[in-house]
Amino acid sequence: MDEWMEPDAADAMGAHADGAEYCGEENLSDAALDDHLWVFAGESVWDLGPAEVDSSADGVVDSLARSVDGQVTVYTDTDSDGQVDRITELDATGDLAVTALDPGTGEWRPTQLGRLD
Repeated sequence: MDEWMEPDAADAMGAHADGAEYCGEENLSDAALDDHLWVFAGESVWDLGPAEVDSSADGVVDSLARSVDGQVTVYTDTDSDGQVDRITELDATGDLAVTALDPGTGEWRPTQLGRLD
């Protein structure tokens, strides 16, 4: 994690979100999944499942975490619209990377890179 990489949401979901389900836009309206977190990547829609954690301590569950091969990825909906707009990755060595969705462009932008000691 020494360098920023442009995240590909579809690859990220397959690699990091254990249990993420590709829905496609045609299936999105069929599901009554209001409490689920979603990642939109172009014309693809990924259902990550229901939020499990209140990461901001405001009384609203807004995040879920997945661990794959020693890397923990936290998917967060910061504005309670159901769409993931922050992804935090922490690897086994303590390297941390945070990316946020730019609502104006729909692109993921790096916001923090560091190390937890």
